[in-house]
Amino acid sequence: MSTDSLGRFSVKFIGNTAQEGGHTSYEIKVTNPDGQCWNVSKRYSEMRQLHDELRLRHGDSLPAFPGKRFWGNNDPAFIAARQVNLEQYLQGVLLMEREGRTPALSAFLGGPAQTGERNQARQYQQILDGMQAKLLNLALPPAPLDETETAQRLKKYGDGMRISVLSQPVDPVILRDLGLDSEPVRLCPSNSEHFEALKAPYAGADDRKLLTDALDGVQQVLKPAKPIADPDKLIVAFPHIALPSDSGS
Repeated sequence: MSTDSLGRFSVKFIGNTAQEGGHTSYEIKVTNPDGQCWNVSKRYSEMRQLHDELRLRHGDSLPAFPGKRFWGNNDPAFIAARQVNLEQYLQGVLLMEREGRTPALSAFLGGPAQTGERNQARQYQQILDGMQAKLLNLALPPAPLDETETAQRLKKYGDGMRISVLSQPVDPVILRDLGLDSEPVRLCPSNSEHFEALKAPYAGADDRKLLTDALDGVQQVLKPAKPIADPDKLIVAFPHIALPSDSGS
């Protein structure tokens, strides 16, 4: 894809290659404003990472990024459709950043080998762009999180809280109280070791004898055969106090 009359970066997807592990690598032809062309090979995850970094700068003004699919990623029809959508996405990004100066975008697009003063000027500009990108732009509203990223962050937070709670000898019901997630409540390590033994029925004497012995013990405590202390010694006579009326009489 050639550059337009105003001069800008442009991209064209020229093919794709299946990689080990079931991943697909997309071959992209990049053309800079000077008309120089080169090819780069990128995976879907790399383009998603670029999108996340560009959101910090552009927020919701970015084009919609093609969604992720959890199965059927190797289907040729799906790969062809995703390639078209990814190319449209990058073209939309380059309409916003005609010179590709954002460090993340510049690193993604790459470039031909450059030497001399031109290379030094480009490196200098990359340093300036990198410093500018690190500055916090308070004028932009915070970028909203999509459902997938929100779910991932909640899961990460929940896992961290569970690790913290389960490392302490406390009642694991605290997980439900905190409302971390809907997973079944697990036992902390110190209790789980004895849980099966506590669930098993008592293998000793008959239950009736155990209950009788327990009641007898309670009766002995409540009504001992021998008093614990002499009742007479527990009562102290109140001392006599001489009143003025006693002395007058």
